[in-house]
Amino acid sequence: MPQQPYDVIVVGSGAGGATAALVLVDAGARVLLLEAGRMLTPATDFLSHEMPWDLRFRGEGPPGTYDGLWKINEYTAHLYTNPREDTYDALDRFHWTRLRAVGGRTNTWGRSCFRHGPLDFKPASRQGYGDDWPLDYDELAPYYDKVERLVGLAGQSDRYPNMPDGIYAGPPHPWRCTERDLKAACDRIGVPVLGERTAALSVPHDGRPKCHYCSGCGRGCPVGARFSTLDAIIPKLQGRPTFTLRTHAVAREVLVDDRGHARGVSFIDAVTRKEEEVHGRAVVLAASTVETGRLLLNSRSRQHPAGLANSSGRIGHHLMDTIKSGPMVGILPSWRNRPRVNDDGAGGSHATIPRFNYDRTNGYHGGYFILIGTGFGRGATATSGIPGYGASLKEEIHSRYGSVLSLRGYGESLSRYENRFDIDPGRTDAFGIPQVRFACGHGDNERRMMEDMYGWMERILRACDAEILPYSKRLEPLGDATHECGTARMGLDAKTSVLNRWGQAHDVPNLFVTDASGFVTSPGTHGITTWIMALAWRASEYLAEGLRTGDIG
Repeated sequence: MPQQPYDVIVVGSGAGGATAALVLVDAGARVLLLEAGRMLTPATDFLSHEMPWDLRFRGEGPPGTYDGLWKINEYTAHLYTNPREDTYDALDRFHWTRLRAVGGRTNTWGRSCFRHGPLDFKPASRQGYGDDWPLDYDELAPYYDKVERLVGLAGQSDRYPNMPDGIYAGPPHPWRCTERDLKAACDRIGVPVLGERTAALSVPHDGRPKCHYCSGCGRGCPVGARFSTLDAIIPKLQGRPTFTLRTHAVAREVLVDDRGHARGVSFIDAVTRKEEEVHGRAVVLAASTVETGRLLLNSRSRQHPAGLANSSGRIGHHLMDTIKSGPMVGILPSWRNRPRVNDDGAGGSHATIPRFNYDRTNGYHGGYFILIGTGFGRGATATSGIPGYGASLKEEIHSRYGSVLSLRGYGESLSRYENRFDIDPGRTDAFGIPQVRFACGHGDNERRMMEDMYGWMERILRACDAEILPYSKRLEPLGDATHECGTARMGLDAKTSVLNRWGQAHDVPNLFVTDASGFVTSPGTHGITTWIMALAWRASEYLAEGLRTGDIG
């Protein structure tokens, strides 16, 4: 590939990378966007409209093939990297979800878009634990505004503590009758229920249609009603003379000059398997938390013997993910045998239980929200685990259909130095690039929070007069919530952090990170995608100004 005079090379086309590319191109920079995967065609690559009974394995895939890989199934196997084929060391300790394609995991994300508030940025000074971010909510609020105008959210102002209201393209999606029943029960025990703020359109927005309620958002949206960078950002960039997209480009190493500054990226073409180099004045990494950390650790040089921008020794450490409990499921007698209606909706729940422990004494730090699952749905596994055989089994299946209420807690994971990944000396990936290995797990704080989660989930189900099905208390492995973050953290002190308050590496002034690697904390509040995008927008404006003045690059 001939060398081109790029200003910035961006690695990764998901939330942080595509946002950075858009802001930089709008500012006049010449941008090369490297994506490890292929371009997707939503109408054919996303199987959201396929019914499970029309697929050979009813949507689950061949028996045993995808067990324990909760996002990979017959609908999505062609999108994700299968960790049993492109392996790493610790599937039982960390669930590493990799979607290599234009748009990354914004193609299949959960779409929850609540803002993180003032307490989330300053846990040490305002909540008495952890570390403060080197910026506050007021500094980021204008960038949340910009991101939400781009994304297009369905939601409304609720004036709820520490969850600032945003800018909404349309109203929230209407609640199912089961969600209204749940709210009535929660009102009796003082548990709040809010409408979901979601990046699935309730009105047409920016040339994209409103959601048509096929409920298959997690499998990709074939019409663009659910936000992805594939649908909402890449089309704004394609055809512009200062933008180049290179697919099938698996980043291997960030190259440096004699000063130790970034001068480009080497990558392997996933089709030809040949290694190539591209050069630019600055590099932006947004390959996702683990991939970005792996790239930095693999970018060893004379100037950076411990990995690029790693004089602090913190890259790979402080690995966090929203902690995720196992489910608690109840059968509501009042919902049994109710008339069948199409309440599929905009994928997932239209209502949610936000963090509600601000005004009580807790035996742990932080908080959590509770995800709700109700409705009829169309999954072939909705009847799994029901005992019986023959006519009695069929009667029970028919009676239970639509009567299930499931709850699951999602909470704050404390930033701990010992939760980490590093380079595995004995393993490479499918392209011969040194792979990572994980050393991580849940601490006492997370386990105490789990006990509180289960206590409140049981109270909620009992308030609904539900028959609670047998369950075991557990936390899923880190990574299972796919909110991994924190391993190239921001901070004011270069000895204890990797990035400054602009997402710029302390050690390498023309290197920026705009994915969730820079997170200082992982609060128990819904969603992090628009948070990533707001930080990426802010960092990219700073980078663009530095390129203009010559202070960077």
